[in-house]
Amino acid sequence: MELVCCVAAASKRPVILVLTGGGPVDISFAKIDPRIASILWIGYPGEAGAKALAEIIFGVYNPGGKLPITWYPDSFTRVPMNDMNMRPDISRDYPGRTYRFYTGDRVYAFGHGLSYTCFTYNFLSAPKKLNLSRYLTATCRKRILTQQGGKPSYITVDEITSCNSLRFYVQILVTNVGDVDGSHVVMLFWRVPKVFKGNPEKQLVEFKSVHTVSHRSTVTSFLVDPCQHLSFANEEGKRIMPLGDHVLLLGDLGHVVVVETH
Repeated sequence: MELVCCVAAASKRPVILVLTGGGPVDISFAKIDPRIASILWIGYPGEAGAKALAEIIFGVYNPGGKLPITWYPDSFTRVPMNDMNMRPDISRDYPGRTYRFYTGDRVYAFGHGLSYTCFTYNFLSAPKKLNLSRYLTATCRKRILTQQGGKPSYITVDEITSCNSLRFYVQILVTNVGDVDGSHVVMLFWRVPKVFKGNPEKQLVEFKSVHTVSHRSTVTSFLVDPCQHLSFANEEGKRIMPLGDHVLLLGDLGHVVVVETH
């Protein structure tokens, strides 16, 4: 850190910080330093790494990668390494692990990544409702009819008779609004409709790299399997599908799919 800051202070030009390694590092100091113009994480690039790095720095190639892990702050090192529980525990100040459950501060979030251009999204087609009534077991339907205290808040995936029949496509318009052609990793996330005990913050449905010419648009699609992508394993290990407003996320853009049993 001290060496990086000294070089940045001595340089008369913007500094590019290149990081190698297989894991996250707390580089908050560099992130907020105006003298450091760019930060590039290259992992372990191999024998062609120097050429690839030069092509990115000099603008021959437009980078479009995304971080495959959450970059935690230095304070995360105080979390016991022998505690691999995914879910957070407020009672003992445990923040949880991975992008799905971690509730603490982040240096960079899972899926973060910059490019020499910018992209926008639009949902072209996606269902607004998903009715499970035709695909529930007889036992489940009876349970719903006789349940006391109102409607159920979730259905277990085991109570669905045909997951394949519930699959649907989400069609997305990706627009390159910048002046440089480039590839972009589109990441479709899912957010739980209600607050369940032990629910993930969000969950990756699928990702896909899309190449788009400057000031042009490309259409791509994702196949969503509700039994897999709109459900999660609760603390008892049962995979449940919450009822209500599920949110599909593309960056800051959201689309609501109402899952119901009637």
